[in-house]
Amino acid sequence: MMIARKFLVVALGAGIVDALRDTSPFILLSTSDLLASSSSANVLPATSLLSDVWSSLKTCTSDYYIIATQPGVHATDYSTQQATPRLREKVLGKDKTIRSNITVTEVVGLFDPTSIRNGLEQECGAQVTTIDGSASSTALEFEGGPRIIDITFPAPSLHESRLQELSQNDALLADVLDHIPSSKYTLIYVTTPREYEDDDLSSINYNSEDDLQQSIHQDLKRDFAESRQDDTVDNRSLFQKYQFLSPGIFMGFVVAFVLIAILYVGISALVGLEVPYAAFEKDTSPNSQKKQQ
Repeated sequence: MMIARKFLVVALGAGIVDALRDTSPFILLSTSDLLASSSSANVLPATSLLSDVWSSLKTCTSDYYIIATQPGVHATDYSTQQATPRLREKVLGKDKTIRSNITVTEVVGLFDPTSIRNGLEQECGAQVTTIDGSASSTALEFEGGPRIIDITFPAPSLHESRLQELSQNDALLADVLDHIPSSKYTLIYVTTPREYEDDDLSSINYNSEDDLQQSIHQDLKRDFAESRQDDTVDNRSLFQKYQFLSPGIFMGFVVAFVLIAILYVGISALVGLEVPYAAFEKDTSPNSQKKQQ
C-alpha cells in the first residue's frame, strides 16, 4: 500500500511540476535569534513571506546583512549536494553558529529584496556594499557594520554546466561569509524562477527517481521486518487474540430482541381473540324479522 501511494505521488507530480514551474526557493539564515527563529514551508506567497521576513529583520540584531540574489533557479536545482554544498550545510544545521533558519521551498510570485534593503538602510542605518557575482575577481574586504552586502549572481545556463555554475556561486558566497569581520550576520538568499526550454522538462526531476527507489527499498525492508515479526508464535488464548462481541454486534442483538418481543405480543393478541361461530350466521328468528320491518 505504501509503495503504491509513492507511485501515485510520482504520477501526480507530472502535473504539479508544471503548476510550480514559476516558483523558486528562499532561505534566511542568521546567527542571531530572530522573531521567527526557525520555520519552513513548502509553498508560500511572496507577499506573505516578505512581511514575515521584515518583521524579523527590523529589530536590527545583526551587524552584516548579506542579500544574495540568484536568478533563474528552481527548488530541484538544490536537491543535489553538488549544486550548493556550503549553503546546504548551513541549512541542514551543520553550522552551529546559525541560530535562526527560515526556508521556503516554493515561493509563489516575485520576492523583491529592494524593500528589505531600503528598510535596513532606514531602520538600522546600514551602508550598502555591492558585489558583482559574475566578476572574475572580487575584493572581499568589508568596512564596519551595520552593513548590507548586496551580491547578484548570474543566472545559470540550462545545460550540463548548470550545477558547476551554481557551485561556483556557492563558493563565492561562502568566501564572503568567511571574510565578514563579525560573527553577527544574517544571510537573505533570494531566488527568481528559472526559464525552461521546450525539451527541458525532463531535467526538473532529475533526482526524483533515485529518491523514489531509495524510499521504496526502505519500505520493502520495513515490510519484510514486520512480516518476520508476524511469524513469531503467539501463545495467547483465543479470546485474548480476537474480539467476538463488538459494540455493533451487541447493539444488533438488543434491537433484534426488542423486535421479537413486539412480534410475540402481537401474535399472542391475535391468537387470544375468541369469537363464537354463531356471530357469523344470519338470524332468522321472528323477532329479527319484526325488527327489520
